[in-house]
Amino acid sequence: MFNLSYSRIRILGAVLVTLQFAAACGGGGDTATAGVGSGGTGFVSGVVTKGPVSGTTVTAYAIAGGQPGVVVGTATTDVNGGFSMSIGGHAGPVLLQTIGGSYTDEATGTTTSMGQGDVMSVALPSVAAGATTSGIQVTPVTAMAHAIARQMSGGMTDANIVAANTAMGSYFSITDIVHVQPMNPLLQGSGASASQDARNYGMTLAAMSKYAQMQGMGSSSAMVTAMMNDAADGIMDGKAGSVPVTMGGMMGSPMMPPAAGTTGLGAAMNAFMTSTQNKSGITTPALMNRLMGSTGHVMGSGGGMSSSSVSGTVFNGPMTQATVTAYAIDNGVAGARIASVATDGQGNFTMPLGSYSGAVMLQMSGGTYTDEATGTTMIMGASDLMSAVMPTVPSGTAVSGVWLTAMTAMAQARAGGMAGGMTDANIVAANTAVGNYFSVGDILMTRPMDPTVAGSGTQAGQDARNYGMTLAAMSQYAKNLDMRVSSAMVTAMMNDAADGVMDGRRGGSPISMSMGGMMGSGNMSRTAGAGGLATAMATFMNSAANASGMTAADMDALIQKLANCDGRI
Repeated sequence: MFNLSYSRIRILGAVLVTLQFAAACGGGGDTATAGVGSGGTGFVSGVVTKGPVSGTTVTAYAIAGGQPGVVVGTATTDVNGGFSMSIGGHAGPVLLQTIGGSYTDEATGTTTSMGQGDVMSVALPSVAAGATTSGIQVTPVTAMAHAIARQMSGGMTDANIVAANTAMGSYFSITDIVHVQPMNPLLQGSGASASQDARNYGMTLAAMSKYAQMQGMGSSSAMVTAMMNDAADGIMDGKAGSVPVTMGGMMGSPMMPPAAGTTGLGAAMNAFMTSTQNKSGITTPALMNRLMGSTGHVMGSGGGMSSSSVSGTVFNGPMTQATVTAYAIDNGVAGARIASVATDGQGNFTMPLGSYSGAVMLQMSGGTYTDEATGTTMIMGASDLMSAVMPTVPSGTAVSGVWLTAMTAMAQARAGGMAGGMTDANIVAANTAVGNYFSVGDILMTRPMDPTVAGSGTQAGQDARNYGMTLAAMSQYAKNLDMRVSSAMVTAMMNDAADGVMDGRRGGSPISMSMGGMMGSGNMSRTAGAGGLATAMATFMNSAANASGMTAADMDALIQKLANCDGRI
């Protein structure tokens, strides 16, 4: 395995393409039907269950070379979690991935929305062109199996998909996790007619929900993400490789207990089975005891796994409780989700990339941060995101020291707006151009100075100073406009940068900025990203919020550069 900072990684080519397909609603069952391929239009149908997930978008990706590729279909689930979609003439393995929707949480009985960074998935071995494949189950358990398959040497080959699905099923005493429909233990008497496989399946999902409740997690879908990350290396031990798994949906995003996937789930299963929420009329003591005595090994000793990963820090002022998601880049646009993790209390994250090789977009959502200009704790706006995009990551590489900031988000927006989208060449060009605009040599790998920390400027290099003061200037500019949440300024700056000119417009259209509360929205100033930031930087430098020990005179070169530029990136 290579262990490199990103600035040392050689740029390689990416080969991915994106399509889209039609949606319909349907049901699922305990058995699957795979029609004989005729070379015509194929169909896939089934059920998404974490409790039935209503209104979730299911996307099907063709798998090529062990990696997710083109989109071959989409569908939206009905109230029972059912879906049906056309996949055209696709032949080969398929990845189904869900996003959004709501479900009835088994442990609490409340209707809960899937978290922004939380997804479920299932990997299917090759389907024939024109075949009809029904009864597919998309659950936390199939998502854990998918996480293992993508981490195995060679990625999601047919053999790896089958091996991972089988191993994950054996771990939870389920013969076929892809086709057995889980019992819903919230339904009165549901266990009476359910098979033992369906009982074990349903109680496993309920145990995950109960464990999330026992851990004080605000969202049990975050437990799915944590379990996926734990399973990825083939061992349920609270770690992804050697890195502890963080758990989102709770204060501080603490580390997952090492026994979460063994005795933790066993105890949670017992607690659920003996609670009033269990209306199934049955219990699964054999599975509970199996988990209580488990060593956590899903795939033998966990060998044969790829240890590719990316780690770094999210910064918009000190940040916590954010979710970072990695996306494969398909033909210049963001495609399938590779992985998702919660940041720790300092905004740090590490996530496995499995055997993936190609360009990667990182996107963060949610979380809280300390606003630099006001010193107040703010929650990221629901529609505000930050991102970064990296050129091709070779398989087997551990990329460390990546920063996600407003500046990298502007560069990602610029790369996406260039002809051809986020190709390797465009990614490098956009990251370099935005760095040059703000006089920062490497926006992905340079650690921004935090000007709210006393004396931080004395030891910082000029790049780090320029970086930190630019981010503070964005915060100050938002304060000057009386914006209630400064993350809205990040979104506005991303939109402004997308066409390569900081002029308050995206193409020919003025950029609307959310001011928050009763203030509504207003159009971005034509000079916001140039003279506006220069003025805001000088204001911040002379304010009590600036504890760096630096004065406006120390930043005069960048202030004058912004004040006199024409906004061209």
